[in-house]
Amino acid sequence: MKLKHSPGDFRVRELLHPEFLRRSGKNRVYLVTKRKLTSLEAAALLAEACRVEAKDVSLAGLKDRQGVTSQHMSVRGGRSVQIERPEFSVRSVGFASEALKAEHSLGNGFRIRVRDLGRTEVEHLHGQVPAVSRLGLPNYFDEQRFGNLRHGQGWIAKELMLGRSEQALRALLAAGSPHDDPRMEAFKRALDNAWGDWSECRDIAGRFGAHHSLFVHLKRRPEDFAGAFRHVSRRIRLIHLYAFQSTLWNRAVARLVYERCGQDGAFSTGGIDGPLIFPTGAVADATPEETFPLPGPGLDNVPEGHTRALLEDVLAGEGMVADQFRLDLPGMRLKGEPRALWLRPENLRVRAPERQVEPGRTANALLDFELGRGSYATMVVRRLTAPHGKVDPRALSGGSVLRGSVAFARGPHGGGGHRNEAGDGGRRGHERQDGGGYRSRGSGGGQRGERGGGGYRNERGGQQGERGGGGYRNERGGGYRGERGGGGYRNERGGQQGERGVGYRNERGGGYRGERGGGGYRNERGGQQGERGGGGYRNERDGGQRSDRGGGGYRNERGGGQQGERGGGGYRNERG
Repeated sequence: MKLKHSPGDFRVRELLHPEFLRRSGKNRVYLVTKRKLTSLEAAALLAEACRVEAKDVSLAGLKDRQGVTSQHMSVRGGRSVQIERPEFSVRSVGFASEALKAEHSLGNGFRIRVRDLGRTEVEHLHGQVPAVSRLGLPNYFDEQRFGNLRHGQGWIAKELMLGRSEQALRALLAAGSPHDDPRMEAFKRALDNAWGDWSECRDIAGRFGAHHSLFVHLKRRPEDFAGAFRHVSRRIRLIHLYAFQSTLWNRAVARLVYERCGQDGAFSTGGIDGPLIFPTGAVADATPEETFPLPGPGLDNVPEGHTRALLEDVLAGEGMVADQFRLDLPGMRLKGEPRALWLRPENLRVRAPERQVEPGRTANALLDFELGRGSYATMVVRRLTAPHGKVDPRALSGGSVLRGSVAFARGPHGGGGHRNEAGDGGRRGHERQDGGGYRSRGSGGGQRGERGGGGYRNERGGQQGERGGGGYRNERGGGYRGERGGGGYRNERGGQQGERGVGYRNERGGGYRGERGGGGYRNERGGQQGERGGGGYRNERDGGQRSDRGGGGYRNERGGGQQGERGGGGYRNERG
């Protein structure tokens, strides 16, 4: 199946409230049709034609860059404009007494061509139309909301909420993306290499023509990374704020749908930020008016009860509590509000050959429907076309699929896991230097674990466990980065497919980053291509690629974790 194969495959038309347009008024209203342009780029072109500044153009919402989209824009005292270009057209359609705002839009009409459907996919599509037309689907945010994940930046807003403003800024500006063109790739690499030398970063930014004022600020105030965000465009700041808020909503609603439908009444399909759960039939007590809150600062807009418990549980999976979910930076202040829990496409029509598709051949389908504001047409297509996968309840626990991880994070001490500050099994334990688990702070164990090497979702040693080495979904022995005996990923004893010890597909020898017995990636004994000891990848001493002995780590010079000096290593951890 192919979606958005060419711009004409995805067509959007904005549905304007019929009483908004007038025959006269202070604001001229235009119908703008664009392809391969963002709404802001189109607004800038309209401003140029009207001989005003871009900020003087008002619009009801932003439309996808991909596809052919028609939307309304208004300019106070605007000139009559007529433009006809392949990628951009404008015509005046009337007047209004006030500037165009979001509430003047009723939603959007869509015409979407889905290409290369096989015979069984066409039959599946036709079979889903009645249920979707009658019952609708959860109003999830789709991947357009999560450009931060497509571009490898992680959750910028989350890092800021947790006080890791330097990591957030560096990920925002310098994280590599598979979608970068060569010029952007070179720019990010140069910033990354010069990070900390603010004069050099300022000069690099000046040559590239972006973020110059930001690095001027850091040159004057080298530690004020939070303040540097004032020099990031407000639109970018809000995109990252809304992305994190939206994934919390998605993850909580997926759990809610599963709770209400059960294993036999729901199916799962993958989303960019985690599994999406859809009901296969009617949902008890569901109404078109039902809402689920977008969380506000500290979840203050969510009263005590089951809804709040769902959101708190998702935050816990991100290593956070409710009071940490707040930001007080200009242009990054949260707003909690209700969001419709369900969406139902209006006037849904599907045109596709039903039985004419021969085995081994493919066909195209044309979908027409209308949606209210704030809903995602691609989610409707996903619901109509996605295979019905079995729900794995374990995949719904915890936070988003990108747990805690942004580039350049460094943890200080401990044998621990990813971003572990010191080891303690409780979320707010005492600071110590041993043990560690996933987002754990004190002695030993994993998240909420009391003792042992910790891990995530582990029966012994990990989350809510008392002892043992941990590991991710590991029953016994070691953590994902356990010290001895070691762990493995989804392994019952030792490493995955291994006999003893740990390592990813390692037969003998320690953890993926374990201290003893070494491990390594697809290595029989010790580190990768190493003879004895600890494994690791690109490690110069004590294990590592082509190294003889020692404890491993990723690009680590001695022993422990990445850029760590000694110890059992975490990910980019300075010591252990």
